[in-house]
Amino acid sequence: MGKPRYPLLSPIYFCLITPVFYLGIWITGNSVHSALEAGYFFPPLNDDGVASSSSLVSGLWNESVMEMFHVVDFSTISWKAVWKSIPTMMALVLFSLIHVPINIPAFAVSTDADVDMNVELMAHGYSNGIVGILGGLQNYMAYTQSIIYYKSGGHGKTSSLAVALSTSLLFFIGPELASHMPRCMAGTLLLHCGIDLFMEGVCDSYGKYDFLEYTGIWAITIIMTFFGMEAALLAGVIAALSTYALQSVTYPKPIRGSMTAATLRSSEWTRSPEAFAVLDNRDTGRMKIFVVQMQGHVSNCIFS
Repeated sequence: MGKPRYPLLSPIYFCLITPVFYLGIWITGNSVHSALEAGYFFPPLNDDGVASSSSLVSGLWNESVMEMFHVVDFSTISWKAVWKSIPTMMALVLFSLIHVPINIPAFAVSTDADVDMNVELMAHGYSNGIVGILGGLQNYMAYTQSIIYYKSGGHGKTSSLAVALSTSLLFFIGPELASHMPRCMAGTLLLHCGIDLFMEGVCDSYGKYDFLEYTGIWAITIIMTFFGMEAALLAGVIAALSTYALQSVTYPKPIRGSMTAATLRSSEWTRSPEAFAVLDNRDTGRMKIFVVQMQGHVSNCIFS
C-alpha cells in the first residue's frame, strides 16, 4: 500500500457534504422542514415525526438515553422471530470470535505494522468483559473505519485517543445529530467504503494468491453480495478447508530438498575478513549448517 498523496482529502470531502447540502437548500429557496418531509434527512427520534427543537447539547444526557436498558418486556417478545434469527445470532457470535484473529493481521498487513496478538486479544477481552458487566455494547476493531483512519493520516496515541473520546461523545449525541445529517452523506460514505474494500480485497490481491485461493475470494464476495453474511461465512469455511485439502494433496511430501549452507551467501557484504574466514572454514563455518527446505503448509526450517 503506497502512501496517500492527500490523506485529508477524504475526511474534508465528507465533512463538507453537510454544509454544502444546507447551502444548496438555501440557494434553491427551500426549507429544512420541506427537505425533511421529502426524505432528504434521517427522521428524528420523537414519535410525532417532527424534528425536535431541542439543541444538540440537550441530547448529551436525558431520560431516553438509558431507556433501552429497561423497556424490555418479555411478554411482548415474539419467540418465533427469535427462533428465526438464531442463524444470524450464531453468525454474529462466530464473527465476534474470529474477527480479532482475522481483522488484526489483515490491518497489520495493510498498514505494514507489527502487532502482538496476545496484547490485542487481552485488550478485546478486558474491554468486552467490562462493558458486558455494565450492560454496554460489544467492542471490536472495525476494519473499514480503521483503514480510513490510517489512510487519513491517523497515527500515534494522541489521535487514537481523540477518536475514542469523539466516539464516546457521539454515543450520547449521535442519534440527535443524525437527524440533521443528509442521507446522501451516509450513502456516499458506504459507497466509498465498499469500493475501497472491494479494490483492496479483490483487485489488489490479484497475483498475490494462487488460482484456488483467488477463486475462493471471488466466491465469498459473490455469495455475500447475493445471499448475506451467514452464507458467506459458511462459504469461507468451505473455501478454506477445500484450499487446505487440495494444497496438502498437491504437496504430499513436506520436505522439498536439503543441502549444506555452503551454497548460501550472506546479504551482509561489509563483514570483516576475519568474519568471512570463520564462515568459510570447513570445521566452524557454513559446511556445519544443514538446511532442510520444507513445502506446503510447513514454513521453511533450518536445522544445524
